[in-house]
Amino acid sequence: MVFRFLSLCSLFLFLECASHVLSPVPIPEETFSVSKQIQWIQTPNELKLKNTSFDRNFIELSLSEPFLTVSEVETVSKYRMASFKFEESTKRTCSHQSIDSIKKEIGKITILGKLSGKNCDSNYQVTFSSKSDTEIEFKITIADETLNRIQFIYGSHPEEKIFGLGEQFTYDEFKGKKPFFFTEEQGIGRGDQPITAGANLLAGAGGNAYTTYAPIPHYITSENRSVFFENSGYAKFDFSDAKKTKVEFWDFQSEKSITGTLWIGSSAKSLIETYTKKTGRFPKLPDWAYGTWLGVQGGSEKVTTIVKQAKDAGNPVTALWIQDWCGRRVTNFGDQLKWRWYADESLYPDFKKFVKSMNDQNVQVLGYINSFLADTDPKKPGDDFTNPLLTEAKTKGYLVKNGKGEDYLIQTVGFPAYLIDLTNPAAVKWTKDLIKKNLIGMGLSGWMADFGEWLPYDAKLHSGVDAKVYHNRYPVDWARINREAIKEAGMEGKIVFFTRAGYSYSNAHSTLFWEGDQMVSFGTNDGLPSSIVGLTTSGISGYALNHSDIGGYTTISNPLKNYHRTKELLLRWAETSAFTPVFRTHEGNRPLKNWQVYTYTKPDGTKSLGDEDTVQLFAKIARIHFALKPYIQSLVEEASKTGLPVVRHNAIVEPEDKTLLNYKYQFFLGDDLLVAPVVESNEIVQEVYLPRGKWTHFWTGTTYEGNRKIQVPAPIGKPPAFIRVGGKSEMLIRSSLESIRNKN
Repeated sequence: MVFRFLSLCSLFLFLECASHVLSPVPIPEETFSVSKQIQWIQTPNELKLKNTSFDRNFIELSLSEPFLTVSEVETVSKYRMASFKFEESTKRTCSHQSIDSIKKEIGKITILGKLSGKNCDSNYQVTFSSKSDTEIEFKITIADETLNRIQFIYGSHPEEKIFGLGEQFTYDEFKGKKPFFFTEEQGIGRGDQPITAGANLLAGAGGNAYTTYAPIPHYITSENRSVFFENSGYAKFDFSDAKKTKVEFWDFQSEKSITGTLWIGSSAKSLIETYTKKTGRFPKLPDWAYGTWLGVQGGSEKVTTIVKQAKDAGNPVTALWIQDWCGRRVTNFGDQLKWRWYADESLYPDFKKFVKSMNDQNVQVLGYINSFLADTDPKKPGDDFTNPLLTEAKTKGYLVKNGKGEDYLIQTVGFPAYLIDLTNPAAVKWTKDLIKKNLIGMGLSGWMADFGEWLPYDAKLHSGVDAKVYHNRYPVDWARINREAIKEAGMEGKIVFFTRAGYSYSNAHSTLFWEGDQMVSFGTNDGLPSSIVGLTTSGISGYALNHSDIGGYTTISNPLKNYHRTKELLLRWAETSAFTPVFRTHEGNRPLKNWQVYTYTKPDGTKSLGDEDTVQLFAKIARIHFALKPYIQSLVEEASKTGLPVVRHNAIVEPEDKTLLNYKYQFFLGDDLLVAPVVESNEIVQEVYLPRGKWTHFWTGTTYEGNRKIQVPAPIGKPPAFIRVGGKSEMLIRSSLESIRNKN
């Protein structure tokens, strides 16, 4: 009895201290054919699923340490302006793992075992199911539903590079990094100084290298394998260990399990195509979408004058985006909107007639909407703002609630507002009817469908779904509702709405993305350079059609440093945008502080910042974009069929070129146009790295051999761009641009 007691004690101490996975019996070496080309391989040290035709593993599970850990964690969110901070308290953790059995069937592998720790014990099950020889679905379930946080560890390789993860703005490759996944405001500065420190000091809103409106827990690797998690709770990915990947999901029990898909492919392109076949693809853009979209506001007289000015300069204007169609509201942040979704007849008398007058000039009109309803501002003495839509939504119970069951009042930038509850079918129908009547019914050809990332972590929703896991799904539903309203109105393919917040499956609903509110700066984390990274990363995870505000948006007046848009920044941003699907301007949140693409003098004598030279140069750059219309159209059509992005990361087009990966501000438009935009101030000569093959400089016609660095002149109006000699689209690009090369 004493021996047995000592043995049990020794075993208990071993369980508490051991770091490897335990099994009642040793795991034998065995190979099992799950399918014709998939093998399950197990040894005492490792479990893995292998595709034999590609000779690559879908997944590798080390047995030298637990590959599953679960905990019960209490999390409290601090919420301010859609920037989230979390306080965590761990109650208990199951850090020891045993494998009790491995069941092997044709098409399916099931691992059963236990997870244990102090005051913690639960059964678990991991299932891998083959859907094809290149696709495996996985599911992890934990029996104890009070354990709400899980960590899953699987193998990686030291040289394996990680790409994608939704729309990221600082990094375009993630080996060694620790990104998190929670849709929120991207932050003001995101590490660029001194603005980030100031934004954090005043509002905790500076952001960091991983804050983004549109993350997706999906990536591809340089070894042509892809991983996608279906879950929508807060997540962390840890790629800091060269030999393994750690993935952590919060509140996964609200979704009953951890589920996802593993793919092996022949190339990055094949993996993107497979991923988007599952999650959705963007529709083709209407023909009018390929010209200049002028983002102007201020009333019918002003916008009409500016459209004429641009057209007279030879600018191919095909759309007018007037975000203040619903009314202007001036706050301490700048020029904002009334957030009541009907035409403001004081700014735009007889709005429907105004829209038709623009249409008669072959200019489509776009507006603005979000899922908030604004309220009177109690901080503004004598605020006479009213919102009948808010009154109706309150009366009918269409708003998101707080923990007390009251309508959840949210302090936004400038004024308080309430969110529509998109889990309430009646609220959804009401919202779609509003869109069909007040936007489509007025003749609008599209709109910015803004926000989506502001749902509070502790909100209470009509359907009963936990806001912790619905938070990331809210912007997906917001896009779906806009798309359904268009379909129900019989306008599919004719109307374009563009969203900034998103998550997995947003690409099944949105017709276009834009990158949100970058600073009006050259800052690498939140200025012009970051907009390029946002384009290239997002395209890997399904956002095939994306663009940014030309010139940026966020404008700050500060005693330490003003962030006001300069002429140089505006035109350099335009040059970059000329090689993206959509070419759209924005005045920014403080229009009178920013250099604009137009000149305009108000009746009171107030002048906008801008000059005739800018009007002419901007028209010149706009003609580059418009000349590329046939090529961009072909890429948009390809995107609708395959999910391949229009703007492409270097790793998609030239995956073998390791040097090219160091040039993260270069990108490809399709496969055959290499773009190296100027992203630093006062630069007139640009260093460009050319990959394999031959490349013709667009402006001079000089052809260069690849695999080398070159220096090219880069005056404003002639952005560095190179045509791939022998590319399948070479002649299309040459013919498209020949007409403007001499003219420009």
